[in-house]
Amino acid sequence: MQKYRVISFIVVHILIFVHVLWFQHSSLGSFDFQEFFDRFLGKGILNPGSILVILAFLLTLVFGRFFCGWMCHFGAVQEFAWWVFSKFGIKPKTINSRLIAFLPLFILFHFYIIPNVYDGMIMGSWKVQFIPNKPDVWKYLPGVIIGSLTFIVDGFLIVYLLGRKGFCRFVCPWGAFLKIPTALSTFKVRKTGDCTHCNMCTSGCPIAIDVSYEINQFNKVINSNCTSCMICIDDCPENALSYKFASPASDFDDVRISDFSFQKKSFIHSKIK
Repeated sequence: MQKYRVISFIVVHILIFVHVLWFQHSSLGSFDFQEFFDRFLGKGILNPGSILVILAFLLTLVFGRFFCGWMCHFGAVQEFAWWVFSKFGIKPKTINSRLIAFLPLFILFHFYIIPNVYDGMIMGSWKVQFIPNKPDVWKYLPGVIIGSLTFIVDGFLIVYLLGRKGFCRFVCPWGAFLKIPTALSTFKVRKTGDCTHCNMCTSGCPIAIDVSYEINQFNKVINSNCTSCMICIDDCPENALSYKFASPASDFDDVRISDFSFQKKSFIHSKIK
C-alpha cells in the first residue's frame, strides 16, 4: 500500500510544480488551504483553494484525514526528514504534551476562523462569489529563500526538536480543521484479528499514535491525528488490522467524548519514541 502512497505524493508535487511554473496565469488560481479562511469565510469568494478545503472536509467525513496522509506536501516533507534522520542514525525523541490538543486549535481559531468570520460575515458585506482565477498563483507563495527555510524548519528542525510529524501534531491549523470530521469518519483503522501485542503498528506510525493501545482499548484507532496512511496495517504481522467502514450510528457505542481528549496513558510505549 505504501508504494501507492509514495506515488500519490509524487503526483501531487508534480501537479503543484506544473501549476506554479507553467500554468501560473491560467484560469485556475491558488490551491492554498488558506484561501478557504481568508477568501471564503472573509469575503464569500469561492476559488480553487476554497473548493479544495470544502472537498477535503467532506471526504474526511468518509475516509478520515486521507488528504493529510496521502496528499499534503508538509506531511511528505516531515516523513522524508524522519527517514533521513533514521538513515544517519539520528533518533529524535517524540514529545507528548497537552499542547498537541490545544495549540493547533488555538492557531486555527485565533488567526483564521474568528478574525475572518468577524470581518467578513459580521462586520463586512459577505457575499458568495465564484472567482476561479484569483488569487494569482504567485501572489502568496514565498520566494526561494523563504521557501527553502520553510522546508528546512518544517521538515527537519521541528521534527528534530518535537519528533515524528511535529509540525502536524503541534502547529498545523489545517489538520486541526479536519479533526472533527476525522472523529466522525466512517472508515477507520480497525481491529479485525487477534493482536499479539508486538507493537509493530505503534512503532511504524509516522504521527506517533500508540496504535496498539487504541485498537485494544476501542477496537479501532480513534485518535484524530490519524492520517489514514495505513502503515500500521502493512506492518502488522498477524494481519489483525483493516481499514474498514462502520456506520457512525454504532461506531461510538464503546467510545466516550472524553476518549477524544488528551490521553497521557496512550503515549507511554517506548516504540513511539
